[in-house]
Order: sequence, then C-alpha cells, then structure tokens
Amino acid sequence: MAEDIIVESEEENILYDLLINTEWPPETDTQLRGSNKRSSSVIAKAVTGPFRFLLHYLWYSPSSSSLPAGLVRLVSKQINWQLVLASNGKLLAVVQDQCVEIRSARDDFGSLIGKCQVPKDPSPHWRRVAWSHDCTLLAYADSTGTVRVFDLMGSELFLIPPAASFPGDFSYAVAGLIFLEYTASAQWSAELLVITYGGHLKSYLVSVATSQGFQENHSFSFAPHYSHGITTAVYHPGHRLLLIGGCEGGDEVSSKAARCGLTAWRALSGAPHYKQVTSYEDDMASAQRRGFFRIPSLPFFGSQSSEKDGIFRMSLSPDGSLLAAIHFSGQLTLWDVPSLRQRAGWAQDSQPGFDEINPEWKNSLEKRKKIRDKEHYYPLLDVNWWSDAAVILARCSGSLTVSSVRTLRNLLGRSCEWFEPSPQVTAAHEGGFLSLECEIKLAQKRLRLESSASEDDDGEEDSDSEDESSAKARYFGYVKQGLYYVTEMERFAPPRKRPRTVVKSYRLVSLRSTTPEELYQRKIDSEEYGEALSLAQAYDLDSDLVYQRQWRKSTVSIASIQDYLSKIKKRSWVLHECVERVPENVDAAKELLQYGLKGTDLEALIAIGNGRTGAGRREPETPELNGREKPENSVGKHVAFILPGDLDVEDAPYEDFLSPVEELQRKKEHEAKKREELLKKVDFGRLTLEQKELCRSRLKLLSYLDRLATYEEILGGPHAAEQRYDGDFFKKFRNQNILLSARTYARESNVQALDILFTYHGSELLKHRLAVLYNFPETTSPHEYTILLPEASLDERGNLRLIPWDEQSHRERDWCEQPECR
Repeated sequence: MAEDIIVESEEENILYDLLINTEWPPETDTQLRGSNKRSSSVIAKAVTGPFRFLLHYLWYSPSSSSLPAGLVRLVSKQINWQLVLASNGKLLAVVQDQCVEIRSARDDFGSLIGKCQVPKDPSPHWRRVAWSHDCTLLAYADSTGTVRVFDLMGSELFLIPPAASFPGDFSYAVAGLIFLEYTASAQWSAELLVITYGGHLKSYLVSVATSQGFQENHSFSFAPHYSHGITTAVYHPGHRLLLIGGCEGGDEVSSKAARCGLTAWRALSGAPHYKQVTSYEDDMASAQRRGFFRIPSLPFFGSQSSEKDGIFRMSLSPDGSLLAAIHFSGQLTLWDVPSLRQRAGWAQDSQPGFDEINPEWKNSLEKRKKIRDKEHYYPLLDVNWWSDAAVILARCSGSLTVSSVRTLRNLLGRSCEWFEPSPQVTAAHEGGFLSLECEIKLAQKRLRLESSASEDDDGEEDSDSEDESSAKARYFGYVKQGLYYVTEMERFAPPRKRPRTVVKSYRLVSLRSTTPEELYQRKIDSEEYGEALSLAQAYDLDSDLVYQRQWRKSTVSIASIQDYLSKIKKRSWVLHECVERVPENVDAAKELLQYGLKGTDLEALIAIGNGRTGAGRREPETPELNGREKPENSVGKHVAFILPGDLDVEDAPYEDFLSPVEELQRKKEHEAKKREELLKKVDFGRLTLEQKELCRSRLKLLSYLDRLATYEEILGGPHAAEQRYDGDFFKKFRNQNILLSARTYARESNVQALDILFTYHGSELLKHRLAVLYNFPETTSPHEYTILLPEASLDERGNLRLIPWDEQSHRERDWCEQPECR
C-alpha cells in the first residue's frame, strides 16, 4: 500500500491541451446497408456450410489460407487513412484514399510540402507506410503487396511489384515495412525490408537516384516458425534485432514470449541473414521436439473454431528498453528488450476504463444504437510511447489515455480524452503527439415518397411485405437465400436496401503538454472561461485576466459590472475602465461612473495610505474592487426587508418608527458624521502618489457624472435619454471644454441646451455669456433666445442692478473638491 502511494506521487499528471492542426474538407461516401452474406438464414448456412467448406479447400490452395480472425477483426476496425511520423518528428505522412500528403512541423503540420499520388485501394486498411532513417524517402505498400517509394517532393522514384498476389488474400499484404541504414556501399541509400503477413521477407537496396532504383538483396521466410503467418514486425537498430509478432504457439517448455507469439531475430551480414535469438529454455524445447515424431498439422484438418490469440501491434520505447504489445484479445503486455522477459501484462477486463463509452453518444440516436454492441469498442487499437515511463493507448471506442507503465494509471486526469472511434496516434515528440480521427455522420435525407418513407436508415433489415408474411413465403425465402449462398447468382439474391450516404470528416489533432501559464492564456483566448478559472484556482494564477477579457467582450450593464468588473482585484485597471470606457446605454454609463466613485471613496484613500490595496476590505455599503463574490445589491442602495412578525413593537427602538423623511435626514446625518471621522484620518498635505492619482480619478468621475446629468437634461429627461442617448457624442461631450460646447449649441440655435448649460455650469459659462450669445446666427431672431439675455431691475434705491442667473447643481460638493484636497 505504501509503495502504491509512493508510485502515484512520483507519477505526476500531465497538464495538456488539445489543438486541431488540420481539418480536411468533408468527403461523401456511399455505403451498402447490410450484406447478402449476413442476410442469409441460419438454416441456409447450416445446409450449405459443409459444401462451402469443401469448396474453399478444393478450389483454393492451402497456401492462400485466411489470416487469423483476430487480426482481420481489428484491422477492419481501423479508419481508412493512416498517420506516420518521421523519427525526427519534423515530417508527417498522411495516407489518404488516393494520395499521401507530406507535411512539415514548421507550421504545426498545417500545410503541404509534397503530395504522392497513389491508386485507390479497395482494401485501404491493409496499407503500410514507412519513413527512411534519414527522412529522405517514403515507402508506401498497398493491400496487394506492391511497394512504391517517393521522395520528399512526392515524386515516385520506383515501384517494387509483389512476388505473388491473389485477390482477396491479404497474406500478400505488407505486415512490416522497415528502412535500415546501409553503409556497405555509397551506391545505395538504404535497405528496405518488405515483410508480408504470410511470413515472407525480402530485402531491397534502394537509392534516391532514379537511374539506380532498387536491387533485391536477399529473402527469408518466417513461415516455418509461424504457421499462421506473422502479424506485425518492429526493428530495433541498437541491438540489430527484428522483433516479429504472430499468433500464440510453442509448448509449455517454450519461453513466455514465444508462447505469446513474440520472437527476436538478429540481422546477420550473410546467409541465412537472420537468426532467432533464443533462451536456454527455447533451445531445450527445440531439442525435445526434434527427438519425437510429430504429425504435421494441415489446414484441412485444422480446427477452424478455436481462435488463437496473437499480437496485433507493437511499439518500442524511446530508449529501446521496453516493447509494448497489443493482443487480439485486448491484452496489453510490456516486454524487456532484448531479453523478451515480460515486465507487465494487463488483460482487457483489468485495464482501467476499458468499458467506458463516450458520454456524448447518449445524446445521439445513431450512436445509442451502437452502444448495444459496446463490447466491440473495448479492445485497444493503437499503442505508442509518451515517454520511457508512459504509453499512449487508443481504443476502438475513441478513448485515449496516457498511462503509466507501472500502474496503467491515466496521467491525463480522472477521465480519458475522447476522440472519434478508432483514432490513430503517433509517438510523442517534444512534449506532444498527433492523432488522426474520422467523424462519420449520416448525410441529410432527400425527400422520399410515402411508400418508402418507412425505410429504416440505421442498418437494420427492412420489414417484409404482407404477402411474404405467410409460412409459404418464408419457406421460399429461405430456399432463395440458400441458393444464393451456394451459387451467388443474382437471380436468387435477396432484395437489397437502398445505400446510405455518409459524410466523413478527418481531423489532425495534437495533444501537447504545456505549462499552467500557457494553457491558462490559451483557454482565455479560446473563450473557455470556466476551465480558465479552474486553472487559476488550481495553480494560483491571476484570475483578473479572465474577468478582464470577459468585461471587454461584454456590453456594460449592471450584470456585467457585478459578474466581471467587481471581481477584478487590480484597482488601477478597474478605475481606468470606469474613467475611459463609454457604454452605449445611458443607465449603464451612469452605473459605471457611480461604481467608479464607490471604489475611490475615503475608505479606499485611507487603505492606500496604510499600505493596503483594499483587496481584502469588505464594507456593506461599498463594493470592493477585488475578485470575491459580491452581494446582489452591492451596486446601488442596500435595502433591509423586515417582515411584520419579525419585530416586537414594545421592544423596538424609537428610531424604527421614524417617517421616511426623518429616516432620510437621519441617514444623511450619520453619513456626514462618518465622513468627518474619516476626513480626520487623512493628511491631505502628505498624500502619496497613488493617493493623489485616486483623487484625480475621483474628480474626473464626478465631472463625467455631472456632464452625463446635463446631457440627460438636454435630451429631455431620463426617459427621453433612454431613446436618444448617443455614446459617441457623449464621449466627445464629456471631455470637451464646456465653453466650446456652449458655442456649438449657440451656432445651432439650441436655446434649451444653452439654458441648461448656464443653469448647471454657470460658474464656467456665465462670465462669457455675451460672447457665447454672439455666436447665434444672424438669421435667428433675438426673440427666440430672450431668456438667455442678461436681465436687470431697479433695487430699493432706484439703482439698476443685474439679476443673477438661477444656478443649480446636480449634487452636493464632494470631499475631493474641497480646497484642502485640491
């Protein structure tokens, strides 16, 4: 138990990010629904089964026997395209239907540097691609065993035809396509090994020069050791070992690797070119087998029902000390190299999360039908290495994990990362790896006739018509199915379903480890704010960046102030936004300015003088400019609601029975008293630079609030301002010299606006009244602006005196406008 805790503490989780490098245009494909073979009845199969069995072995030669069922089953689950990364991690080959794209890591594999044209393969799952050791050559093998070699520009250098080929027999397809470094002669660039599923190996010397092409070097056969053929091959350059995987074999005295179908062969400089590396137990078992008479097993008498397990895919660790293998049964094994001693092994049902299915499938009707056979999505389909201590595992279900080689614990977190079914993965390079996935969707259905509207599109069999519902019709249906199963004549073929159209979308996705700061910024840029805040909380990052981005992308309102601006801790940034940002709504503009004033009050001034930023201050009447949650009424007035039964009249204090006017007067007196107490704590003669900047910001906010109130009056009051408010005009008006604004209104003959300006800004304008009125156009009659002209009257002594303008103010004088503060 203690060891498990130590291991988990050493295996730190990987902080990663997913990026879509390339997304190809969707492709439309037509798929046949169902198959004639599947539609055959059980009775027909039982009757014609022996005949088909004899026909198979009499017509076909034993050498063209089928491959292991487990291999065929897993290969058919793969997507049509393939992905191969060069050993240096700089080049990527993407095998498509009729071409092989070569991409470079310079722009994260976003653009092409070469394109190799290849013929369309009817069995694309059986193709194979490999890079040369110096990444200058690319070899491509199709399902018939034909090998084409290309350069980096996509030009085909030469073609290597297969030794033999038979349609439908994939034993001639290539199970291993391996480039070896060749130094014996400068004439040849590399050595290419072509190993078929049937177990036949051929070595070719290849050259970049098109004049030389290729030359056959030697051949070898693994068939005596693998009667069912081989399934995969990997070369270890450090030990010059060829690791071969196949079906289970051997006997009890053989080594564990040999019984599992794994053998190692050392490359020799001369004949026989390859020698099996065996242990003492293998040598003794081989001697015992040679000492007894053994009846050779013929495929004709072999048991077809007993399916053997075998190795489907292998991958070497970066340091070459471990080999990871996926078996037909879904088992994962790890082997030491070169000893081939089993380091660890996990059966499919003992692997963490092997039976998980993508949660999003529950929301899709088509995917929910596939969940019925969810056991088909459990097996592992691809394996590669993240590091010497972790492997990348991909399943048919689309789940992808980076698992520890000691505990198989997922290092990506609590849950796996979900891709489309059967993704392909590359080895990790510079902290990340690539994955290729294919999303398949049904195309939109065309409008059909009512007669065919009931046709099912999920792959299930169509319903029989009424005349076929009788026993006689079913009997003749079985007979026709049996005849078709035997003769395969179209006249006996069952009715075919209408083919359905699917849309395939291929994506190249990279999973890359990252630092918390990089991932945090990327989440913000992609507007994944919830995940960004989780990262900020987990790694103690600055959450202000999230709220700042949200604030800038949202319109100013009471809700946005509460949700974003009020949670930002940096006071200077908040004040800058309150001062500089001009909302598009008059109520939002007023709310933003008032919020800025609440963040520049006397308490904030004193907190700055005491060396605190105010981030931890929490007063009930003023909201804080920090990241904590605020009460719902923190912007605006706080109201306390008292229910009738909550207060005893006899025990209630006298103040609770004051009238609204008396309560308001009492509140003003309390605020004035509190303000006087706070002012005594401030020495305006010794303000710091930060305190002076706060006072300047408050003065500007008060000035903007006065201009906004004036602008509302000019527009016709608060209700009219909601419809006529212009944010661009107010942005100019609030910073404009008030005398210049008055002159502009005079030139526009706007008497009402000038009247309001003289009333609320008379201290600045009335001494220039005649100069402002001089700007009225000559075409404007003086009778229209008579109310703006100076008026005089006689006093008690009969002297002429000027009648002062009735000035007003939008508010009371603030503490920062007092002479001592200025």
